[in-house]
Amino acid sequence: MKTAALLLLAVLAGAGAFGPAAAAAAEDTPSVSVNGIRNPEMRSYRSVWAGLDAFDEHRALAPAAPLRFRILRADGSPATSADSLVLRLASDEASVPVPIGADGLLAIERNRAAHDADATFILNQKNGVFNARPEIRTPGLPADVRRLGDLRLECRVMVAIAKERMSFVAKAALNTLMLGGDWCGKKDMNLAYPAPPGLESARLSHGERTVELTLHDKDFMAPIGDRSWPDDALITLKFAQPGL
Repeated sequence: MKTAALLLLAVLAGAGAFGPAAAAAAEDTPSVSVNGIRNPEMRSYRSVWAGLDAFDEHRALAPAAPLRFRILRADGSPATSADSLVLRLASDEASVPVPIGADGLLAIERNRAAHDADATFILNQKNGVFNARPEIRTPGLPADVRRLGDLRLECRVMVAIAKERMSFVAKAALNTLMLGGDWCGKKDMNLAYPAPPGLESARLSHGERTVELTLHDKDFMAPIGDRSWPDDALITLKFAQPGL
């Protein structure tokens, strides 16, 4: 199983939007633990279109949540208006601005002309300075709480975006090692999700059942493939107090 994880990482590492993504596999666990897939290639609009398709197909995982994309700095912190980011979707035929919120969030709509023209997202920053990733949050939850079904749907979107730019040979090899094409649904799949700086712990709970999640660098590892945890299970993040 570690071989499958490492090959998956080898294919997906360096595929972050606007620059390379970090990747790591858990060395001491038999589960498939993937970090690099969290920042799939998002330069191509066709890749993002595939992510929109996956979101529509698997909406039942998070029926109340919208799909947005968050721009993150290299250290994992959210981009803000202070970064003065300008994003556009460009092809040989046209170039249109893509608004970015003050919180670093943006919505990407379907644009058939941009899809057919194989348009590209262009950010006014050097590669590697910023990354973008899907963010799905059910309304009404505190900022330090994540819903497991939301994270499962994020995985579906990220994998769809990544697969769109992978070669047939790479996808076939990974499908063989992952025992099928449903990477997010694999029962031992753990996926790394970024958190703001200062993360101390992540606790998954549903009813009376509770488990502490593994932290990896600045991320927490969510057991998205373990269907013994329902979509409504919640992950509570605890952060260090400033100055401590």
